[in-house]
Amino acid sequence: MNYYMIAESVWEGLVKDNISFMIKSIDRSKRLVITSETVSDTLNQFPRIDELSEYTFTNHTNWVGDGTGITLEEIELNEYISEIDD
Repeated sequence: MNYYMIAESVWEGLVKDNISFMIKSIDRSKRLVITSETVSDTLNQFPRIDELSEYTFTNHTNWVGDGTGITLEEIELNEYISEIDD
C-alpha cells in the first residue's frame, strides 16, 4: 500500500476502488489516502502507515483539530466507502 497526502484537485483522478482509507483536511483542501495506486502528484508521501498516523498527531490542527490525531486503529478500522464520500 501507498500512503499519501494529496491536494483536493488530485483526488478526482484516483481510482476509488484502490483506496482503503481517506480523510479530508479540516479546510477540505487536502486528503490523506491509503491506496494501492502509485500517485506521482503528491504533497507528501509516508513510507509506513504509522508515519501517516504520527503526522496527524503533529499536525492535528489540519486534520482533527482537537489536539489529538488519527490512531493506527482508527485508520485500520475505517474502511473507505466511495458511495458515502461527499
